[in-house]
Amino acid sequence: MMDQLFSCRNCVHNSAQTLLIGRGVGFCLMHKSILRDPHRTTCKYLSRKDMPSFAVDEGIKEHAFEFATYSSIVDMPSMAPVERAFYSEKHAWLTHSYDSLTQNLAHSYKTKPSWIFVESLAGGNDGRRALAHSCLVRRYMANCRTWRSSYRFVLALVQELPLTPQFEADDIISDADQDAPREALWDVFFARISGVEEYGFHSGLEELMWATDQLNGSLSNFDWEGLKAKLGVKALEWTELIIKHAQDEGAFFPDRFDDDSDDVDEVP
Repeated sequence: MMDQLFSCRNCVHNSAQTLLIGRGVGFCLMHKSILRDPHRTTCKYLSRKDMPSFAVDEGIKEHAFEFATYSSIVDMPSMAPVERAFYSEKHAWLTHSYDSLTQNLAHSYKTKPSWIFVESLAGGNDGRRALAHSCLVRRYMANCRTWRSSYRFVLALVQELPLTPQFEADDIISDADQDAPREALWDVFFARISGVEEYGFHSGLEELMWATDQLNGSLSNFDWEGLKAKLGVKALEWTELIIKHAQDEGAFFPDRFDDDSDDVDEVP
């Protein structure tokens, strides 16, 4: 299990999979490569989905050092380099492995400015789409290293916190037990709340940086219905906090703001 927490399945750059979610191949946005065995591959650029980056910084640095001499993806059991595999829509159709979300992620680099693609995945209860959206928001923040270009995306992320992610049977890995769809919603929740906490780190908002501390027993007991009700209240509070902070800093939709501008055009 520990190895899988540091595998591509638990990496933000492989946005549509977790240890439970997403059958078949993954797609790495960092290396622009298909991931044929995401449960056993990794790289030095790993960014964990399940926790905010600042909370696991020491472990991530140790992991990066372990794989520092590799230029790309690595097979963990054998420690052998994995050749980069470009996405092919033709191959996906011919092998009956086409997946629309993987296709969208593989082609996301074509969207300019790149934040338009990030915004396009917001909203709705589809579990894999929600997972990908939270990961893309977190990648954007990590690239920009500032809250000023990310507050709009995090506001959307906060609105989604109380939503219950929905999964189809084939969204879950084939060897999972019958409780997996229920457990998978926690994968999405932790990807979302970790994004909110990372925003707290970048913005200096301590209340957001330690957001999970404010969720009381519902989180520690893994009581989704109780947590959902609490999140409905906190989402309103955190929305007001983000807006007020941005207003106080003169960053909330300033007069010079232009929806067509993209000062930091990060490739999703």
